[in-house]
Amino acid sequence: MEKHLILIGAGNAHLQVVESWRRKRIPGVEMTLVNAFDRVAYSGMIPSTLAGIYSPSQMVIDLVRLCERSQVRLLVDRVTRLHPDSRSISLAHHPHLEFDVAAINIGSVPAGEHVWQARRNVVGVKPLTTFIDRFENRFREMIHQRELDRSKERIQFSVVGAGVAGIELALCLEQRNHDRGLEADVCLIDGQPEILCGDSTRSIRKVRKLLKRRGIDLELGSRAVDFDDDGPGMIVLENGKRIRSDLAIWATGPSAPVSLSGFELPKSESGFLATHRTLQSTHGGPIFVSGDVAEIEGLSVPKSGVYSVRQGPVLQSNLHRYLSNLPLLKFQPQVNSLSLLACGDETAILRYGGFTVHSRWAWYLKNWIDQSWVKRFSS
Repeated sequence: MEKHLILIGAGNAHLQVVESWRRKRIPGVEMTLVNAFDRVAYSGMIPSTLAGIYSPSQMVIDLVRLCERSQVRLLVDRVTRLHPDSRSISLAHHPHLEFDVAAINIGSVPAGEHVWQARRNVVGVKPLTTFIDRFENRFREMIHQRELDRSKERIQFSVVGAGVAGIELALCLEQRNHDRGLEADVCLIDGQPEILCGDSTRSIRKVRKLLKRRGIDLELGSRAVDFDDDGPGMIVLENGKRIRSDLAIWATGPSAPVSLSGFELPKSESGFLATHRTLQSTHGGPIFVSGDVAEIEGLSVPKSGVYSVRQGPVLQSNLHRYLSNLPLLKFQPQVNSLSLLACGDETAILRYGGFTVHSRWAWYLKNWIDQSWVKRFSS
């Protein structure tokens, strides 16, 4: 009888596993990918798509085509429960599945889910696949409402979260407004006392200088806790301050998805799935975890797509090794990682270790890396 390998989520690590399956299948093993959408957006291209540099189709990987080429079954659905002892998975709309080996790569969500899920004029960055469509819909609604109200005030956008994602989105949103001739301001909000918390002084100084030059305001030191949409939209801060916001993008730091409550697996104090350095769940069963949703014992791994990409080859190898009864490999994160922040104007900020530069050639490098990644799974 064939064994069943189920991948839950189409994160960066799982995309590599699926893509490699057509070249290196395991005899006697059937693979199924379960994902909430039949496509997946690449996070590295979302800010530039918001700015209008890419069309939405350019940042999307078609999972139907990818799975067909790799002879992997695709099931578009949500996992509601994972039972490790019975090795079964419950789904929202399909009959339950049984597995011999399962892998989880569903990512994290922005902190403050109770706000970005419940407020009409707040757009959460997750799920990534629908972010651009949701933002465009909310934007059109906001513009229509202003026309009805005959408002002459400048439009106030806010981006909550001053990490890498929030800064990229703020810069690209400002460029989008400029290109469209929109009378609008952008405010970047974070509870930390500084942007890019934990980054080098050089990086912070250079990014701050760029934000000031582009007219992006900073509101730091008190976290956003709510959005008051009773009247003019207001971001409510923990210290009681209220900041006018016609439309907000919520891009705060990562937190564990609520859906993990249905995964009967050991979790860390922060709610992520506890994982050995082999990427195997600490439950000890045939379950592997990668990407942002994993909390790897003994390691401090940033919740960043670049680390999920690096985990892909280790996960791929260990799935083969587990099914072949071979010793598992350990994931060793890189000491330094290359970070490229899109600025919306075909320039980028390159950060590596203590080195930081803002240039057009950095954009060419980012554009090449990002488009190469999407084409890898689309051709």
